[in-house]
Amino acid sequence: MSTPAPSGYPTVDFSGDCGEASGSTPHSAQSSGMQPFQEATINGGPPSNCIVGNDAATVYGITLTKTAGIYTYRITVDGQGPSGLFGGFFHLAFTDQSGDTYYLSLYSSTREQHTVDYNSDQPNIVKIWWSDNSFNVPGANAAKAKFRVTSPAAE
Repeated sequence: MSTPAPSGYPTVDFSGDCGEASGSTPHSAQSSGMQPFQEATINGGPPSNCIVGNDAATVYGITLTKTAGIYTYRITVDGQGPSGLFGGFFHLAFTDQSGDTYYLSLYSSTREQHTVDYNSDQPNIVKIWWSDNSFNVPGANAAKAKFRVTSPAAE
């Protein structure tokens, strides 16, 4: 039984690597599938215990919801990119059950909401990826899925 998260949504637990991925291979965590109106935990704790990057880059929360308009599904990431003048970006990716992968890069050191909107016949998120360096998910569908990123999310 999942417990309510700070968003009020039930949680789904991902398991996998934790900490900063500064090399050429991203860290990742997987689950049986985060459904709409659920929030991610990783290894039993909040994402901030696990999804971290260089210069204080951190993800505090990840939720999946539905949205109206062109895109049906929305991943909302509560997070911040690296601090410092040359901190760069903190790169994230989300793979759904169809194998499509959606990418997000955080650059502002201010904690903000970021969204990734997408369509899918199998929308449940099964894997979360992160790294200090830009990456392409190994084995992802060759044709890139269409998606929209808003970073930070519009108020």
